[in-house]
Amino acid sequence: MKIERVGSETIRTLRHKVLRKNKPFSTTSYNRDKEKDTIHLACVEKNIVVVCATFYPEKTNRIDSKNAYRLRGMATDKNHRRKGYGKKIMEQSFIELTNKKCDLLWCNARIKALEFYKSIGFKTKGEKFNIGDIGDHYYMYKRII
Repeated sequence: MKIERVGSETIRTLRHKVLRKNKPFSTTSYNRDKEKDTIHLACVEKNIVVVCATFYPEKTNRIDSKNAYRLRGMATDKNHRRKGYGKKIMEQSFIELTNKKCDLLWCNARIKALEFYKSIGFKTKGEKFNIGDIGDHYYMYKRII
């Protein structure tokens, strides 16, 4: 298993399989995927992407910060869950984000991922909310530096 920086096209299939199942493939592309400060990380095992996550600068009005990044599209193939790969990819992101002088990482976390994010130091803020046809979420954040 290795973690590497990849282009967004490399991870869209996993995003679709895990996060956008039964939705058009076009929903796996994010507006900021191709921006120069966007980071796409993939955990690759036997040349197959088994975990992915995307990070890009985006301010948040919920927590004070100078250089906030947003986490989106974190997905783990169901056959590779609970093996520590998600934790490894997030640990690598903390290094990369520290190098970019990021002080806060935030996301809208799906309910089923809540305990994972808490286990790596994220905190919730506010009440549960619903995102359209995706489901219930919590706003979560973690201080980086």
